[in-house]
Amino acid sequence: MQEQKKRRKNPTLALILSAIFPGLGQIYNNQLAKGIILMALNTIVNFLMFEPLQRIFEAEGKIPDNPTLIVVTGYTIAGLILWFYAIIDAKKTADRINRNGGILN
Repeated sequence: MQEQKKRRKNPTLALILSAIFPGLGQIYNNQLAKGIILMALNTIVNFLMFEPLQRIFEAEGKIPDNPTLIVVTGYTIAGLILWFYAIIDAKKTADRINRNGGILN
């Protein structure tokens, strides 16, 4: 009985960890590969968005060209989808682990 208690996961903590950085909640839930993939994807999306955002901020009051806005919007949407997926998945996985007696299947 004590061993099962050790393996239980806190769904709220999993959710908060993924809200802080996508993938942390998955790592907390012992899904190392999924966590690393989500962290890598989040880092890539943020890195790819840096240059177009820099162009917007350097425009100094001028409206940036349309393709730049489209790229930034696309990366923002992709980042938000990834973020929400990580948050929801971390909580649901922690709940599933707890329902299955500390076992993820």
